[in-house]
Amino acid sequence: MWEAETTNGDYWNLTRPTMDEVNAFCRDRKLTRSNFDRWRRILAAERGESKPSPSPAFVPLRVVAEPMVEIVLLSGIVVRLPLSAAPEAVTRLVAAVGAASC
Repeated sequence: MWEAETTNGDYWNLTRPTMDEVNAFCRDRKLTRSNFDRWRRILAAERGESKPSPSPAFVPLRVVAEPMVEIVLLSGIVVRLPLSAAPEAVTRLVAAVGAASC
């Protein structure tokens, strides 16, 4: 599992030990786990090893506002639709909303 300093000066020969193995290693040498992890990261960075960077949580996004039309019904209900909405769909929607508000 762990090899102390080898002939090439490498302090750790890590082959993905389990968490229990790491904890036992630290306990035997009276090391805190956080200190061990810190040194492991430092030594890995010196050897040019690094973790792959995680995928970004967000992707670039460009929001383009679409022109809107606002229809105010006699009942006071306001219907907002994209200007590109089909006239037949607007007619049906206004008729349905107007009938539902009575």
